[in-house]
Amino acid sequence: MHDATLFLTHEEARDPEISSKLDGEYPAVDAEGQTYLDGHTVYFGTAADLIEEQNEDVAVDEREISTSRPKSLVPRAIDFYADVSTDPGFIGVSSVSKGEWFVKRVAAQTGVNVKETRIDVDAFAEYIREQTETADAWNVSHSRDYGGGKEKTSIDYHDAADIESARDGTIGLGFEYMWNDAFVDGVIYESGYVANYSNGLLEEGFALWVREEVLPFLEIDLGDEESSEQTTLTEDEKDRAEVAATDGGDDDGE
Repeated sequence: MHDATLFLTHEEARDPEISSKLDGEYPAVDAEGQTYLDGHTVYFGTAADLIEEQNEDVAVDEREISTSRPKSLVPRAIDFYADVSTDPGFIGVSSVSKGEWFVKRVAAQTGVNVKETRIDVDAFAEYIREQTETADAWNVSHSRDYGGGKEKTSIDYHDAADIESARDGTIGLGFEYMWNDAFVDGVIYESGYVANYSNGLLEEGFALWVREEVLPFLEIDLGDEESSEQTTLTEDEKDRAEVAATDGGDDDGE
């Protein structure tokens, strides 16, 4: 299984390469690239850094129970998939909470602008219906706004799910279809999350599938005011991210 929450990138990258940084210290990036006949290189791999987490400590004595929430830095790793060579492009991380630093690092390193995204699931469903007769659905989730604050969400699973019903407000789709002579089985959600469960699809195949099949349906999430706060770097963050991206100017570029 491969999965990622996607971010949409804009602007022409200064250099679209995502390089490794393996020097025994955090942050660390182990990146691989796969170049295809059309000249595109998709990158994938693992990245790790120290992430600030908050725990709850409890102390009990004869008079009271007291609690505190100390913060600590804990090493955490994420998988990533990316191609910022086009405008738009994408960066995907397997955990946003553990991988936001990596999204900012790639933005600083390559010079692209990163935005949170939503996926037009209705359009994706229509695309796979038109592209192949093998398209099927095992999960169709709808959300319909009836006005006046009234909204209805429905989910159909397995035999009750129908690829033809994936229209007019689809927010989640569990799908199956043939792509590039390979069987793909996965889920896609309006929130920007995608996953693929196909056993034969390797990391580079998943990254290519996202670029070719999902990227055309990514849109900037204009309704989320927090998105710009989360993905826009302050000047201090830019400075620190640039230093992390260049790693102090190692001779080998890692």
